[in-house]
Amino acid sequence: MSHRTRRFRFHHLATLALGLGAAAVSGCSSDTGSDSSNVTDVQHTDVKDQSIGNCWIYASVGWAESLHLRYTSNALNVSESYITYWHWFEQIVQGDHGMRQVADMSSPDELTTGGFWGVAGEIMLRYGMMEEGTFIPEEEEAIRSARQRTAKNAMNASLKDGVLSDPAARRDPAKVRAELDIAWQLTPEVIETLNQVFGDHVERTVYEQAPPPETGILLARNLGVGHLDDGSSRQVISLADAIGTSASYYHFRTRSGEYAWNAEYYPDSASSRRDFQIDMQRAMHASQPVLLSWLVDFNAMSGNHFMEPPATPGRQGGHLIVVEDYQINDVPGYGTLEAGTLVLDPAVLDAALSPEASLEFIRIKNSWGESLAPDNLEQLEGYHDLYMKYLDGPIAKCHEEGDDSCARTTEETPLRKMILPSESFLKAATNTCDDNVYQSSCSGSVLQWCEGGVLERWDCAEAEWTCGYSDTYGDYDCLM
Repeated sequence: MSHRTRRFRFHHLATLALGLGAAAVSGCSSDTGSDSSNVTDVQHTDVKDQSIGNCWIYASVGWAESLHLRYTSNALNVSESYITYWHWFEQIVQGDHGMRQVADMSSPDELTTGGFWGVAGEIMLRYGMMEEGTFIPEEEEAIRSARQRTAKNAMNASLKDGVLSDPAARRDPAKVRAELDIAWQLTPEVIETLNQVFGDHVERTVYEQAPPPETGILLARNLGVGHLDDGSSRQVISLADAIGTSASYYHFRTRSGEYAWNAEYYPDSASSRRDFQIDMQRAMHASQPVLLSWLVDFNAMSGNHFMEPPATPGRQGGHLIVVEDYQINDVPGYGTLEAGTLVLDPAVLDAALSPEASLEFIRIKNSWGESLAPDNLEQLEGYHDLYMKYLDGPIAKCHEEGDDSCARTTEETPLRKMILPSESFLKAATNTCDDNVYQSSCSGSVLQWCEGGVLERWDCAEAEWTCGYSDTYGDYDCLM
């Protein structure tokens, strides 16, 4: 029986069941497509735990995985270590194969671990991606990479006193690659793959040349994240389209292109801030994984929440994460929309965009592991709530002088910027799906399926049913 016939039959029966008082069946099995039911339904892959200061890579990879997951229901496990490997290569070699380097070292003998979403995107375009189990098989199921920290220590030792302390060696891509391969403890098979795809001296990239599928290199231009239907044809929008191209030869952080995502900085005035928040909400209503850059002060952390500016500064640092949900008050006609309660009614979602509505907090997917969860909910382990009272600040930002880590302070707003989709991208990605591969799923009690390239949703609870796996149809469905 087709999805169309089956869904229509169940929707019709659901209406009858409400009148007859049919009892709901307890228990609901769901897949890994979404962590919980929310005001918005941004779908995420598993939470990970960064071991070095490369949160921007974890957030950027999570963003890419989320885009592809929402469109295809296929959960990738892209290797953050692979992106980190090439980030370090770019720093040391300082530009090769006729292209400007995407990153600089912080000192002559120390790698920089920090970076930006645009830089991660450029690395994905230049070198592709690998899944975790392909690049470092031992860490295929790991939440936290031990290899990243040991590789960083080994590379810094090489830069200070070893092979790469010689400036001539740093200009030799083959020698840099050899040191990276040793530091990362790559297998001979992975090294051979990298040599095959990029050459011993990294004289090639995947900007234009597609490697054979058996290499395991994933290309951003081959990963669908949305589409536009034009009569009988369909234009698929890829991850490469979402990353866009660098705005100029020197500026990888700013992206250009009709479907490119880009950074918007948090404004100063209250009315402009509300407009900014509405842009975020619109993207989240379309199930899009907005990225958020913010200043962390751990003295503001209470339980699993960042509630308000702390009385005295604590340990601080910049951080990039992906949004999951939000809670909002004073929604005209509806009051409070609570995080964790999925809203499907377009009228309610439109009301949540009102200028009068007051955003209370933003729920985020973090890269700090699974030790904490909002309200101690198991399905939200690894997520945090950032209250607007904290994000709006201001907080006292510490500045180091000599041995004093907080010699002086300045007032700063913790919420710095968000990476948001273009209008063209939203048009292509809102409620679209790849009906060639998409598999039905449950998000709480809500059934999701793909029909004719359109993502359909229906809340089984409306009929006092549950969403779960049907042995009869070999698929997820509403169950009596």
